Formats: sequence, structure tokens, C-alpha cells
Amino acid sequence: MLFSCNGNAQSEKALIGTWEIQGVLLGDDGEGALLPHRQDNPDCEADHSVFTTDRTAKEVKHNKNCEANETTFDWKLEDNLLTLTKGDRSINWLIHSIEDDKMTVGVQMRPGADKRMYVVYKKRN
Repeated sequence: MLFSCNGNAQSEKALIGTWEIQGVLLGDDGEGALLPHRQDNPDCEADHSVFTTDRTAKEVKHNKNCEANETTFDWKLEDNLLTLTKGDRSINWLIHSIEDDKMTVGVQMRPGADKRMYVVYKKRN
């Protein structure tokens, strides 16, 4: 399934689930070679993000002792802009594509930046 900006219902359905971080693309505009994500301990569960139907999300990263550090957000999707909010802070992800079990998102390097770093996620089954 290719991400569609025509309807949020379909887009939100594609977003729901657990997404493991694969790495960062080394090119512009969501293209280029993939630099694999390096976990603190490769024997731990993969770092991932979870999006739920109640519009909450959590980012889960594991330290070298395999202890999970979770950060919880509220999320909102408008067209291809995914806003993650925690308290009075928000970050915007530009969803470049969702195809089958692969999602590519552009994340601003810093607030107000024009350029984005593109991160690839794989959906966990």
C-alpha cells in the first residue's frame, strides 16, 4: 500500500502498529543509501515506535542493559504531516511514504530547519 494524502482514515490505519527503526537515508528527499540504526546492545529488543488507535504513541529505546526507556506522545495526522506532542512541545514528521511494511519519514534536524533527515522504519508483524 502506498501512502495516500487523500484521506486520513486510510493513512491512519496504515500508521497504526509497531515500527522498528531501520536507519537513516544518506540522501536528500527520502532517497539514498541506508545507514543502519545502531542499537546500544544488538541483543536487546529493537528500538521502535508504537502508534495506537487512541492517538497515543510511544518511542521505545533500549540501553546496553536492555532496559527500555519509553517516551509517550499524542499524535495527529493531517495529510502527510504527523505531529507528535508531549506537553507544550511538538515535533513534526513529514511522512514521505508508507509502502507495505516500510515507512520513510522526514524529521527536522532542529526547529525551523528547512532540511530534513529521513528515517526508515519497518512494521513489525
